[in-house]
Amino acid sequence: MTGDIQYLHIFNIAISWGLLILIWLVQTIIYPGFKQIPSNDFISYHRWYAIRISVVVLPLMICEVVIGIAWLVSASYSFFSLMAACLIVIIWLSTFTLQVPIHNVLQSGKDGEKIMRLVASNWIRTTAWSIKAFIVTIAAVRELI
Repeated sequence: MTGDIQYLHIFNIAISWGLLILIWLVQTIIYPGFKQIPSNDFISYHRWYAIRISVVVLPLMICEVVIGIAWLVSASYSFFSLMAACLIVIIWLSTFTLQVPIHNVLQSGKDGEKIMRLVASNWIRTTAWSIKAFIVTIAAVRELI
């Protein structure tokens, strides 16, 4: 594995597994935990949460896109890089067509049905990031062998 490709794989694994851990925390603790927030505190809590999670997630998601594009145009292009790119597209589409609109509604107040929909729809991202983390890891290991 050449130096540039090696770094690409290292960054790809780091970003992918960071997002994997983050999405599983969101899916199993944070989003279900929205139901536990008292209604009179929900708007301020949600605002607090949305600002802080965005500062963490958006830079990682942007790095993921940059790395995904770099992998697609690199000498290491493969079925794995194409699959990872497709999963990134699915993640972005899910984020901005499903989860963000639900969060926009939740900014106005607690809504148990919307929270349940958020948890349910977030399985798309959880599954996609899980598969992607394994794909980039398998691809990197194959390059080493």
